[in-house]
Order: sequence, then structure tokens, then C-alpha cells
Amino acid sequence: MSAEIRSEVFALWEELAAIPASRTADALTHLMRWFHRNLDADNVIWLGSLLMLDARTARTDPLCGWRLRARKSFVPERESYRKLVASYFANEHYGRLTPAFYRKGNGPEADVHVGTSSRVMCQHAGKFRVYRLRDGWIDYAAFRRTEHFRLYYTENKIFDRIWIGAPVTPTSESIILVDRHEGKGRKPFTQRDADLVGTVLRGIPAFHRRLLMLHGVYKGFKPLTPLKTRILEGLLTGRSEKEIAAALGQKPMTMRKYVKEIYREFGVATRPMLMALWLGE
Repeated sequence: MSAEIRSEVFALWEELAAIPASRTADALTHLMRWFHRNLDADNVIWLGSLLMLDARTARTDPLCGWRLRARKSFVPERESYRKLVASYFANEHYGRLTPAFYRKGNGPEADVHVGTSSRVMCQHAGKFRVYRLRDGWIDYAAFRRTEHFRLYYTENKIFDRIWIGAPVTPTSESIILVDRHEGKGRKPFTQRDADLVGTVLRGIPAFHRRLLMLHGVYKGFKPLTPLKTRILEGLLTGRSEKEIAAALGQKPMTMRKYVKEIYREFGVATRPMLMALWLGE
């Protein structure tokens, strides 16, 4: 890595560290924008993943017991693609396989909806890892011939991808996908690109933790609703519950109920305890 790029990485870390915890979502957007610019990427996607099945059940599960519980895309995606991936985030997937998901993972549609890349990423969970579509971690030639590749890659013009998996706890991971779309003169990502994104993401473990917490993925199976996420962001500031309620158009009593639910979901009883958990204390 050149001195110039190293300096840019250090600057990015400082910029992310300067963004308050209450604006973690803005920090994610800032990080995505940096990758979008510096890697000549067409999209950057963040995923929050949870290990939701016990070891015995996970052995026969297509994703080794892991489930994607949160997803944020930097660039708006096609409606057809959003619908395609939506079933993998359905609420009823908490800790068990729904009939629909089971059919996709174990029936005739297994290779269509659970691709080789997803299987291998989950098999390698628990260690920090960076993969490129063509670097040999999967059989790329065979993968290209699958219906999954046609449906999830070719139809969406995804020409190349970098996967980065960052373990946060033994049962949760923060995952980043960096995509490059088809186009005249477009080339695959290089090893330098993979090294750069890996260096950036390995150096911000506390940020990965905050991302999972913000989306309710870190402490439990049930992701926070959009409203609860905004309330959580408010609780991480110095504003009172009354001020947060006014800003969100909620009644104070309703806000109190939501706050208690958030505390319960994070296993704390007070705002100072929530802040301590957020700061890793």
C-alpha cells in the first residue's frame, strides 16, 4: 500500500471516529461513499448476520445456521432484485427454517437461492476474510453456469464482487459487499482493491459492533423497527425522552413504552447502561 493510500485510510478512520454514536447510520453511508469512490465501485452493501441455529441443526443447514438479519445498500436497487432478496430477511426466520426457506435451501431450488458464495462465506464464518469473485475461493467457472449466478448476478449486471466478513461475536458478523457492474472497459477488482478494503474494515472493530447494535442484530434475534432505530439514535444523544417524542411525532407515554422495550431488547435498565453497552464498557 502506497504512502498516499495509507494516509487516506488513516484519514477515513479519523473521520469515522469523529462521527457521534448517534449518527452511526451516517457513518456507514460515509464509509460506503469512500469505497464507492476509491474502488470505482457501482454499489456497496452492508449485511448484519446472526448464527440462529444450534450446532446440531446447523450441520444440515445450507447456510450453516447463519441468517442475514439486516441489509443496507448504498445505491438504490432494482425492485425485482429487492423482492428477490427480501425473503431472506423475513421476520419468521428467527431461529428456525420456514417452509419456504427450507424449500429454497434443501429442495430443487437450493442451488438457485443459496449460491456457492453464500455457502462458503458461512462455512468460513468466525474469521476475518476477504474474497474476490475470481480469486479461487470458489470454482468461478462452475459458479457462472448456475441458475443462481444468472438470477442474482447476470440479470443485475454484477460483473465482479468483493466479500468482506468481519466477526463481531461468536454469533454475529458484519459483512460488506463491494460490486462492480458490467460496462465497456470494466475490469475485475484487483488484489490491491481487496487489500485496501480489507485493511479499512479490519481496523474498525468497534464500528462493526455499533452497526450490529444499531440494527438490533448484536444482542438478539429480532431486528429493530425503523422507528425504534430512530429512538435508539435519539437515546444516544443528550435529548430527553420528551424531546425525542416531539421530534418523532410520538406521545410521551408511547415513547416511554418504546424506550422500555429497547432497554429490554438490549438487556439494560437505564440509559447510562445502554450508553455503557454501546461504548463497550
